[in-house]
Amino acid sequence: MTGFTARDPDFESRVRASFANQSAMASLGITIAGLGPGWVDLSFSVPDGFTQQAGFVHAGVVAAALDSACGYAAYTLAAADTDVVTSEYKINLLRPAVGDSFVARGRVVRPGATLTVSQGELTAPSGGPPIAIMTGTIVHVRRDSPGS
Repeated sequence: MTGFTARDPDFESRVRASFANQSAMASLGITIAGLGPGWVDLSFSVPDGFTQQAGFVHAGVVAAALDSACGYAAYTLAAADTDVVTSEYKINLLRPAVGDSFVARGRVVRPGATLTVSQGELTAPSGGPPIAIMTGTIVHVRRDSPGS
């Protein structure tokens, strides 16, 4: 889908195991819908209580889903002995997030051994115009590094 090759042949099980440890994603009901080298699709139905005052999905939920999509897209291309953390992101909320379910797609734009740039897009499951887009800078951190 992206033309990238994973450094770790066991990337899929590593990504799924890491995602399973994400208690924030579990609390929001966000799951992996699909993944491959350089991309991740996350899907979710909005849990009760995660809307803002006008009834739209809260921007924090949108940002959390896109941040994980961007990060895990980068993680599909990471070396087996590294983790990833977001160092920066920019989000554009293009229209209200109205609906019961959504897909957050993360795609690597430029992979690197230290920094990876990913883009994310939130849409309805049926597609249509994007609800939000994100650009994220993801840092690869060796597991034995201080603070990792």
